[in-house]
Amino acid sequence: MTLRMRPMTESDADCEATAAIWTANWPEYPKTAEMYRYYAETRDPNTLFGQLIAEDDGSIVATGYFRAETDCDASGKFLVYVQVDPAQHGRGIGAALFDAVVERLREYDPAILQSFTREDHEVGVVFLKKRGFRISMKEQDSELDLSKSEPAEFADVVTKVRESGIEIVSASELSKRDPDWMKRTWELHGEIIPDVPDDDALVNMPFEEFAKTFNHPDYLPDGYFLALDGGRYVGMSSVWNRRVKKGEVYTRLTGVVRSHRRRGIATALKVRAHEFARSTGARVVVTDNEENNPMYGLNAQFGFTPTKAWLQFRKELGAVTHE
Repeated sequence: MTLRMRPMTESDADCEATAAIWTANWPEYPKTAEMYRYYAETRDPNTLFGQLIAEDDGSIVATGYFRAETDCDASGKFLVYVQVDPAQHGRGIGAALFDAVVERLREYDPAILQSFTREDHEVGVVFLKKRGFRISMKEQDSELDLSKSEPAEFADVVTKVRESGIEIVSASELSKRDPDWMKRTWELHGEIIPDVPDDDALVNMPFEEFAKTFNHPDYLPDGYFLALDGGRYVGMSSVWNRRVKKGEVYTRLTGVVRSHRRRGIATALKVRAHEFARSTGARVVVTDNEENNPMYGLNAQFGFTPTKAWLQFRKELGAVTHE
């Protein structure tokens, strides 16, 4: 084996190979070269990031990267991930590339390394545990067959929410009514995100980075819903298009500010989001939740059924400080 490590570029060949290797490992979650180019174009230039390619006799056989985790209050935290072409498993390529990625990361004095794999991917679980990682969190994927869901079951909740003065409005409509809707949505995101379960307390991203999400190719303005109590933004939920899987949409953050919880607002938001998904011809809604997150229970009430589970891994290299 004549293994050579080099930085990944934004060339078609590198992006296509990276997407192909990811998709070969995780066919249920396909990616395209276009996605990787989008990630490169929209990545915060201030975030520490590095990506390596492993070539064997000129052929790309693995990719790996590190990225500073700036969305939490822990200092020196980096996500590290390596993936190998399944046809090349068992040759030590993943171990060599992982070592190369971590070695390149050393100059930034990391305190925490984080990685992930799926629960049923035994090779990945063993690989990370062997390198001193421990399981820190489990996230359950689940999906909803829209043909089997009954939104009428939640009619009373939706009516109660509406009669309490809460208005559910799409981003498409809100953008015509409130010139500051994006900034106020970002502020709402900042209120909700610290309560999302994770290893370390999550913090809001800079507004400039949050605003980029509305340029994502999967973003659907008519499928992004905000809950308003008078002039206050109090909740959000959305469905996003999954262009690589026809008939499927996915849910990102659903949340309600603490002062307005347990009033059915999250339920009303999801009802609207699912109604919109049906109107587009979608057949399935997919999402994921930390296994003890109350939102997982709410999704079960809607009829979401668990599919695969992802494991988050953590390795502490030194004293961990929190801002």
